[in-house]
Amino acid sequence: LGALAVASDAFSFSAPAARPLAAAARHLSPRRHPGPLPLPLRHAPSARSPPIGLTMQADPASAAMLAAELAGGGLGAVTSYLSSLTIEEWAGGFFAFSLFPYLGFLYHLGKPETNAPALGNFGFRFLLVFVFVSIPAAIAAKAMYGLNLADVDWLHGSSESFLSLTNIFIVLGFRRAVAGVKGYKDGDLKELLSSPLGTAAAVGATGLLTASVGLAAEPANALSLPTWMVHISSLIEWLAAMGLVWRYAEVSGNPRWKGLTWGMLPFHSSGLCAVTYHFFYNAKAVEILVLVQGILTVVGDMTCWYAAFRIYEYAVANPQLASASPTQTSAPQAGAGAAPAESSKGMDGEKSYLTQLFLLVLGGSALVKWGELFIDLPFNPSVPAA
Repeated sequence: LGALAVASDAFSFSAPAARPLAAAARHLSPRRHPGPLPLPLRHAPSARSPPIGLTMQADPASAAMLAAELAGGGLGAVTSYLSSLTIEEWAGGFFAFSLFPYLGFLYHLGKPETNAPALGNFGFRFLLVFVFVSIPAAIAAKAMYGLNLADVDWLHGSSESFLSLTNIFIVLGFRRAVAGVKGYKDGDLKELLSSPLGTAAAVGATGLLTASVGLAAEPANALSLPTWMVHISSLIEWLAAMGLVWRYAEVSGNPRWKGLTWGMLPFHSSGLCAVTYHFFYNAKAVEILVLVQGILTVVGDMTCWYAAFRIYEYAVANPQLASASPTQTSAPQAGAGAAPAESSKGMDGEKSYLTQLFLLVLGGSALVKWGELFIDLPFNPSVPAA
């Protein structure tokens, strides 16, 4: 769509774009064609219309001058159009373009040879639901309120919740695959964050900050607690997914899964940009974060696609990995909705895992939402501060 807009603007008959076309008339000279016209152009002679055709011809020097003027005018129109785009429009272009490499990533991830965990593979595909839900949500925010989606909390949080669901599917899919192998346990980061002490601290912080919320007034576009929880959970779940993908490389026998962990890193950085932007209450002074988020999304799509291709390439070269893959235990049980039995004693059950994750997200979200009211930084937005 951006390319079509550029072309439309560059070749419209506006004053700047019309100058090179007017120059064509100066460099072209009508000359009479001495011979008969080609068959499709012949017509019956008449008194008013002699059987002689007119052709437009130009000498090489004039043609070169014409080409230079056309190129200069077209480039000027394109440059003018690009310079008129807002940061939001630039970011929207990057987000739209990012869909294409992501589809390439899904293509290679879904190959049977890749042996991706069934639920994890579904989770990566479910991200498309988030993408297509966000589009009408953004349109509704503009049409109904005249605001960006980030400033309409109920639309913002509702659409972003699909991203959180995406991450949960990915985490559970890879966690089930890893849980099917003895000797594996939940990672150190998860143990630290969801330990009883950490959970108690998070719940205590929630109560403290909730009680003291009246000490400062939030801006009208501040994110609600549920919307903050969606964002914080997405960051934590994505980190957990990265760690589980790394460990899946060890249990699957395909070391190139570790490359996907690195490929997922730009996505996490993109999410940090979004959270930082909301931390400053979507201030215009830090709007550049939205553009950086869009660029990192494109980079993440490309790095994940390349990583998935390398996983597929290694799997094709080593077909014996298919029989040793633990993914057979990673798919959800049809009809029952129950997770497969976890043979590793070091891994919590899914209910316990998700409960601790919920408490962690609740405490972290409350800490960000109300904790920032105790400092001046969010109310003095700047790019260096961000």
